Amino acid sequence: MRWLVVEGARHEVFRSLGQWVRTDVQAMLAESAVDLDVLRRWADTVEGKACFGPVLAATERDYGTQLAELAALAEGAGVPVEDLLLTSLRGDFGTAARMGCSDLAWRRETTVVAHNEDADPLLDGRLMLLTLLVEGEAAVTALWYPGTLPVNAFVVTGQGLAWGINHIPAVHPYPGGAGRHFVARALQQAAGLDEAVAHLQTHPSAGGFTYTIAERASGRATVVEAVAGQIAIVEATPDNPLHWHTNHLRHIPEPPDLPPAGPEATELRDRYAESVARGRALSGLTPGPTEPSRTWFLQALTSAPLPHGVYRVAAGPDPLMTLCTAIADMNSDTITIRSSTGQTVTCSLTSFTHGVPAIS
Repeated sequence: MRWLVVEGARHEVFRSLGQWVRTDVQAMLAESAVDLDVLRRWADTVEGKACFGPVLAATERDYGTQLAELAALAEGAGVPVEDLLLTSLRGDFGTAARMGCSDLAWRRETTVVAHNEDADPLLDGRLMLLTLLVEGEAAVTALWYPGTLPVNAFVVTGQGLAWGINHIPAVHPYPGGAGRHFVARALQQAAGLDEAVAHLQTHPSAGGFTYTIAERASGRATVVEAVAGQIAIVEATPDNPLHWHTNHLRHIPEPPDLPPAGPEATELRDRYAESVARGRALSGLTPGPTEPSRTWFLQALTSAPLPHGVYRVAAGPDPLMTLCTAIADMNSDTITIRSSTGQTVTCSLTSFTHGVPAIS
C-alpha cells in the first residue's frame, strides 16, 4: 500500500498532494464520468437545486478552510474543483453511494477500534495511506482515496484519537447541514473524545456517517451516529465492552427512510439487508473472559464472508470487496494494517500518526 507524507502550509500541502496523485484523480473522474454527468444534470434541476443548494451553502458557511483544501487538491490534480465537490457531496443524498465497511470497538482492560474498508474492486490499489503534517495542526494519518478529502475511511490523529467511519444512507438530507466529508475533516483537530463528540453534536451533516472512536488518554470508546441532523451516542463500558457498526442505523430511533418503490428503492433495500447481515455476523462474536488479542480482531474481520463473517470478496450479488483492515490498540500504542492481498504489518501508533513507518 502506498504511503504519502506531506508537510507544510495548508495550500501547498494539498496542491502538492494533488500533483502527486494527478493520474489517480483523473482516472477516477474518467471512470465515473457517466455518474458525474448525471449528478451535474440533477444538480441543475429544480429538485437538485432544492437539495444541493442548501447543503453547499451550509458547507461554504461553516467549512471554508476544508473547501479551500479541496480546491488546492483540484488545482494540483488539474481537474475542476466542481467535479471533486460533486463527488464529495453525492453521499449526502443517500442513494448515490454503495454501502460498505464494518467497525468494532472494544473497551475493558484494553481499548481497540477496528475497521474493514469495503469498496469497489476498481479502487483496489488506489486506496493509500496519507499523513498530513499541516503547519500549526495536529498530525493526521488516514486511509485515503485520491480525489477526496482524507475523511471517509479510517483516521488516527496526533491528539490521541482513532476512528473508523461507516456510510449511512439519508434519503432526505438535513437542509441545514453541511457535507459530511467537511464535517469529518474538521473533526480531525478535536483535542479529545469529548470535544469530538461535541463537534458532531453541534455541527450536523446533511447526510450520514457513523464514527467509532477510541481515545488513548482515557481508554474510552464511543460510537456516534450522526445522520441528517440527528445524533446518537453510545459509549462502550467494561460491563458492555464490544460494540459493532455496519451501514444501517442502530441507535437513532427512526429507521433509515427508504424510498417506498422503484428500482432505486429495491437496490437500497438490498444494500440495507446486506448491512444487517454483516451486523448479525458481528453480533455473534464472543471474545471470552480474557482480553481479545489483535489476532482475534483480525480473524473477526477477515476470516470469512457472509453469513459467518464480514470479509467481502466481490462475489455473487455483492459488488464490493474489503480493501484493507485496520486495528488500533490504544493501550499498546500499535496499529495493524492488513491489505487486500493478506499482507499484514504492525507498527507504533504514534509513529504511524506522524508518518514514520516503524514496522515491527
